[in-house]
Amino acid sequence: MTAVPRGFLSLSARVVVNAEAMNMVEAIGNVVRHRKATLVYRLGEKYEIRTVPVISGEALRHAIQAALAEIAGRMGLPVCEWCRRGEFVKHGVRLDEFFKDVKGAGSVDAFKKKADESIYEAERLVVESCVVEDVGGFLVPTGTPVKRTSVLEAGYMVPAVEGGRVMYGFDVQFHVRHAPGAQRIVDKQKQRREEQAQSVYNVESSSAIYAMSLNVELWRIGTYYAERDGRLELHALDDRDKRVRAALLALAAVLNGDVRVGGHWSSYRPLWQLESAVAVFSSPMPISAAPAVDEGYLGETVELARAKAGIYRSALGEGAVSYRVLVLKGPRKLDAEPGKDVEVVDSAPDFMKRLVELGLEYAGAK
Repeated sequence: MTAVPRGFLSLSARVVVNAEAMNMVEAIGNVVRHRKATLVYRLGEKYEIRTVPVISGEALRHAIQAALAEIAGRMGLPVCEWCRRGEFVKHGVRLDEFFKDVKGAGSVDAFKKKADESIYEAERLVVESCVVEDVGGFLVPTGTPVKRTSVLEAGYMVPAVEGGRVMYGFDVQFHVRHAPGAQRIVDKQKQRREEQAQSVYNVESSSAIYAMSLNVELWRIGTYYAERDGRLELHALDDRDKRVRAALLALAAVLNGDVRVGGHWSSYRPLWQLESAVAVFSSPMPISAAPAVDEGYLGETVELARAKAGIYRSALGEGAVSYRVLVLKGPRKLDAEPGKDVEVVDSAPDFMKRLVELGLEYAGAK
């Protein structure tokens, strides 16, 4: 049995993203539409309903997992063939092709046998074989289903409120595939209805101050349960420290705009800038950061962390709960009293560095 601190990370951030088409959905005619959602905002003294551009949590999770696959591979950590490709099938298809790289069960039948014997042992085999599935979770629909709930939780990126206004805007940009010479050949052969060398299309782009939220169960990275004498015991993989570091580096890479979130980057590479952020590290209880939608989220997070820690300590004992708040203030005010439990940094690089260092500390990794 392994002693792993029960550490958690909760992150909220504001990112200014201009001229983006990261998360597109259905096409209507020749217009490709941006993903939207209907949200409730508190504006002044009343609530208002707004339909706004959003980036789905699935798009954000995909970006983090893609970054993790790249970073883990370069660190010499195990990543399955499909995750290396960015195709996160996660052993969810019962074909030998998807199980050949699972150590100790290189076929569907062998894995089914392991699952029938012990779902915990079957889970360990997949986790040990792929860091992405360790962090991002998986579901294998065998006779005895084997699953791992994602260590990572990603919410929708939604426009934030600034100065009493929801900060977003839409534009439909006109584009044309221009090939007059080719079109003349098509017209000459009288195939215009069947073949078009030129086409007109429109892309609905957006700009916004996006609020982002992420939660990570640090203690679960690189760990697994095993049955011993009728009891479940928590164990850690030999390479757990490196796995935790890889996961934190992937988070930092996405937060800094180094990794593609969604698609359409070939001609709509978004102008991405991290504006401000706050991260709460806690153990052994989770403490969530306040959503970055409202302007005072930095100070609210500090006050919430202190209040929750006080409640836990009153119930469990003064030294029972540990927490640390990391703040990238940027242009915002920190409407909270500073203290030893709050660390404020001035730049995004410093925030990324401390995010990794404190993440390793609260995960119990070296």
